[in-house]
Amino acid sequence: MRVALIAPKWHEKVTDYPPLGLAYLGAVLERGGHEARIFDFGLRPHRPQDEDVAHVVAYAPDLIGFTVMTGGYHSVTQSIALLKQALPSVPIVLGGPHPTVFPEAVASDPGVDFVVYGEGEETLMELVAALEAGAEDFSGIRGLAYARDGHVVRTPERPLIADLDALPLPARHLLELDKYPLAAPDGGRMLTVLSSRGCPFNCSYCFKGIVGRTYRQRSAENVVNELRLLREQYGVRNFYFIDDLFTINTKRLMAISQMIIDEGLDIRWQCLGRVDRVTPESLAMMYRAGCREIHYGIESGNPEILAGTGKNITLDQVRQAVKWTAESGIRSKGYFMLGLPGDTEETMEQTIRFACELELDEAMFSITTPFPGTRLWDELVKRRPETQYNADFTRAYYYNAYTEEIAPFLNVSEVSDSRLGKLALVARRRFEESRQRRRYLKAFGPRLGAVAWAISRVKPIRAAGRYLTRLGLFRRFASLRKEGKHTWA
Repeated sequence: MRVALIAPKWHEKVTDYPPLGLAYLGAVLERGGHEARIFDFGLRPHRPQDEDVAHVVAYAPDLIGFTVMTGGYHSVTQSIALLKQALPSVPIVLGGPHPTVFPEAVASDPGVDFVVYGEGEETLMELVAALEAGAEDFSGIRGLAYARDGHVVRTPERPLIADLDALPLPARHLLELDKYPLAAPDGGRMLTVLSSRGCPFNCSYCFKGIVGRTYRQRSAENVVNELRLLREQYGVRNFYFIDDLFTINTKRLMAISQMIIDEGLDIRWQCLGRVDRVTPESLAMMYRAGCREIHYGIESGNPEILAGTGKNITLDQVRQAVKWTAESGIRSKGYFMLGLPGDTEETMEQTIRFACELELDEAMFSITTPFPGTRLWDELVKRRPETQYNADFTRAYYYNAYTEEIAPFLNVSEVSDSRLGKLALVARRRFEESRQRRRYLKAFGPRLGAVAWAISRVKPIRAAGRYLTRLGLFRRFASLRKEGKHTWA
């Protein structure tokens, strides 16, 4: 069977990350003797939908599958309408976060033939086998929803995949890897790797409907084997472990790091980490293995607001982890959320001030959005029963924090939409100023650095300094580009 796997447009921004979920589906399909092709519409956000669809139609698939997040569902329904006009007899199956939260509602869409909810590899393979055999009864396939005789059939949930090593490696050859802008700080090409699934924590803003709260991990040998193959096949040195909890199992973390060192892979990598799951010893080992950047979810600088997220970390743990990370030579990036439930101007000011006090190399300030399937969403619906999913979720865009016009969506804080949007911009500016100031203090010392920083804030002087630095003068000022920042080398 020939299967087209589609990732929809995100927004006006080019998608940074290859859809590894589709690459895993493509791999299990190919292992089962089927043909697959991945179409990532997000790589060309400004190309008209009918042109996107024309490429799929030209492939002449026997089955079409979409991965769908809530913000992209409206775009997917538009694509489905065009595909049904061109290929009316080809079944369309939807999977991913949104269909997993609303399987019955999505399955009731006339353009949708099947919904795969939860982990998709095994369910999709059984569905493909049934379709190939000409089956009309799909009730024996777990993790499926579909419309029949005016009502929706939802089969029982499928158990989570226990042995992740049994899965084939993602079929990256089906992706246009050279088109994704994800890159290391030195500009080198970077690939993503997923070494585990699931998360036992219950953060209010996080969706776990697909991979669940049961933490499952690939073995250290399996992970390092993938890194070796990617190094050989693509010549890539930089990797991003996109696991929610890459640092949670210290024993496995140390084993992966030691194997990277022992095999002399000579790679550089970054990962997501929890501030309560790193130590000076583990960070030192990670650095030796090539880790050069860790992203920490910090969320809030107010203890009560932070506790309300259910993240189960403290501000002291944040300070300690960021300090240890800096001392290890690893860069750190902090993720912060503005507009959490209970957030006021005062509590958000605490968050901004806390971010500026930390020795972070980068910080991202996102406006809180309660997405379906999260505890935030459930709490919002309890308070506002009239709340429901609608197409306006296209405005609930993750990258709003990087635009100059920020419009909060489903604001759950104690401040107005306009004020919340302005605070996000203020946070970004103030953090950058604090980061630059730290660099001056490190380059020139506390007293002279403070004076140099103050002088640098005068626009004509700053412009002249940049010009002279480009000419090769003021070498000490030129070194500011590296002071206070760890290198990726």
